[in-house]
Amino acid sequence: MNRPPDFHNKAIILGVKINDQPLDFVLNEIERSIGTERQLKIFTPNPEICLKAEKDEEYRRVLNNASISTPDGFGLKLGAKILGETLENRVPGSDLTPAILEKFNQTGIKVFIALRNDSLSTPTHIQNLFKENYSKIKIKIGVLNKNNYDNCDKVLNDINSFEPQLVFVCLGAPDQEIWINKYLKFLYPVKVALGIGGTFDFLTGQMKRAPKVIRELGMEWFYRLYKEPTRLKRIKNATADFLLTCHKWKKRINSEYRENVVGVVTNNEGKFLVQKNPRFKNHWQFPQGGVDKDETIESAVIREVGEEAGIPENKLQIIKALPESHIYNWPDYARLIKGYKGQKQQAYVLKFIGNNREIDISNSQEAEEIRWVDKDDLIKTIHPHRHEFLKKILKHI
Repeated sequence: MNRPPDFHNKAIILGVKINDQPLDFVLNEIERSIGTERQLKIFTPNPEICLKAEKDEEYRRVLNNASISTPDGFGLKLGAKILGETLENRVPGSDLTPAILEKFNQTGIKVFIALRNDSLSTPTHIQNLFKENYSKIKIKIGVLNKNNYDNCDKVLNDINSFEPQLVFVCLGAPDQEIWINKYLKFLYPVKVALGIGGTFDFLTGQMKRAPKVIRELGMEWFYRLYKEPTRLKRIKNATADFLLTCHKWKKRINSEYRENVVGVVTNNEGKFLVQKNPRFKNHWQFPQGGVDKDETIESAVIREVGEEAGIPENKLQIIKALPESHIYNWPDYARLIKGYKGQKQQAYVLKFIGNNREIDISNSQEAEEIRWVDKDDLIKTIHPHRHEFLKKILKHI
């Protein structure tokens, strides 16, 4: 099956979409964005970041909200191969950042750099770097306290006052990606925000990068371990643990089904709640979602309906579980995103015991509109892709 456009030229590794594009592509996209109204979020995931995202669905969602995710680390190529994906390119942040600065050095561009308060590279180190190598670029540096990155009003105001086109966010993962995803929309002059971790530590000389031949052999991790034995745990995560998780993920997407619940919600008028999926055109469905680890299926259906349809959980009562389940397979790209072969769905009928004023979907990521419809109208309202299970449900409600 052909992949949707959003998955073209991308490898999917532990649920994270990685752009398989060369450095020049990224530089051209940045250049295109400057002078336009669009904002780019550029992340540089490596094996350690993908491993974190595999364990944290919300972080994975943040990463997949990037405009561009460049592959940082040879291990991603190995992981892609295990998962049956193709990943030809490598664009680490430590190559991307100097390439950006060199490209725009003569343009008089403005760059803001957001540092952690405990960064190896101090503001003075970075100011000296720009004076010596990128003197035409105008820079301003802000410092964020690692104990509370949301205490950032001063930095946000400084960015908007300075009006930079580019912002480099150097907080480390997952904080920098979460921060960009949360605050970029408030930074009106900024066209490109990049999460680059400790890249400036290499550029300022506070850390020494592995020789090029070692990097090309994919052995930079060994060099880092030799130089910094205290990084053993992190390097183990980025090598052995990452590759083992890729093998487990591959096995699971070939054989296991994700446990999923469907909430068939009815009100006092005997009508049923349906919601419009924001990811697809005119796609109406019942609320549904996965069952979390250590969660009962009953608590999962209450939680999912509450989160997706914006209904307070205490206004929902389970009436019954329907006797028939539904199993279906996902296309390959969806398996790689979700980590399962498909879904096994169990439907529950729930009673909404509140009033419509208590329903609020403003924070829902799964519903852009809801409706109450009669039972006889469900078949023409709900998307045809969901009719197979709908027909089973209709026999029992």
